[in-house]
Amino acid sequence: MRVGLCFDGFYSITEMVELAQLADRIGMHSIWMSDHLCFRDSVASSMAFLARTQKILVVPAPLTPYSRHPIISAMALATMDEFAPGRVWATTGTGNAAALAEAGMKVTRPLKTMREYMTILRKFLAGETVQFAGEIFNVNGAKMAFTPSAPLPIYMTAVKDGMLRLSGEIGDGALLSAGCAPAYIARCAAEVRRGAERRDPALKAPDVGGFIATAVSADAREAIDASKSFLAYIFRNKHHADNIRAGGGSVDQEGLAAAITRRDWEGAKKYISDDVVRAHSISGTPAECVKQLETFVAAGLALPILLPMGTPEARKRAVELAKQL
Repeated sequence: MRVGLCFDGFYSITEMVELAQLADRIGMHSIWMSDHLCFRDSVASSMAFLARTQKILVVPAPLTPYSRHPIISAMALATMDEFAPGRVWATTGTGNAAALAEAGMKVTRPLKTMREYMTILRKFLAGETVQFAGEIFNVNGAKMAFTPSAPLPIYMTAVKDGMLRLSGEIGDGALLSAGCAPAYIARCAAEVRRGAERRDPALKAPDVGGFIATAVSADAREAIDASKSFLAYIFRNKHHADNIRAGGGSVDQEGLAAAITRRDWEGAKKYISDDVVRAHSISGTPAECVKQLETFVAAGLALPILLPMGTPEARKRAVELAKQL
């Protein structure tokens, strides 16, 4: 089974590099570095991982059009590939709308923006002289002075139906946010297949990958508590409402968002019940986690990507879980 590793950027680059090296030794498929505003930068961190590992793929996720123009993203990706040829993939996406708003950036016209962004990014990475007059972007003859050694697979982050279908139509894969319940993953995979049929009904639909918050401990109670802060952080976003319902639980998203705005992390965790954690993460003993992962894969997750939770030692255990898969 292909299994990836995700970092959220919430803890030090030193620890992430050490875990990246462990993942490389174990033989994990890939490292996906999330781009959460106000935390560790995805591109800079990805270069550090490439420099300190030997074989594992490295993917900044996502490069968003609302904070990075496509030429800036193309430059970063081509630089990484020049440093470690064949070991770089890419992910594009709108990013976290709430965090972008806090920084003064607004997510507008996401489907049109992402379609134009993907078109321009691919042109730059192919070494074309880009003339593009769109509704969102305008490029007037810019051309990359160097390009990747081979075409880079580009996944698209998606949660809602329209973006899922777009990822199936124009992406090399769809990447689901951490916190998606298996029932919601199955629905997402179906939408990606529908999008792929727009491109060519005879072609296989792009892979569906997804981050899974993963907390491993001999004490299941400790593991469940470790996943609550992260689920609180992402479930403040309204676009997760359908996903939360698919998991069979409920979350007061307005109260949760208010707690996060105050940076009241302990208060935010109270909005996330144990049942919500069980439905939207892999949290428990090693044996329980392996069994839980099977439900995510069976739902249509072709590339599960583990997002370690908890203490530094617990995060190491989450990476080592890959040995059992």
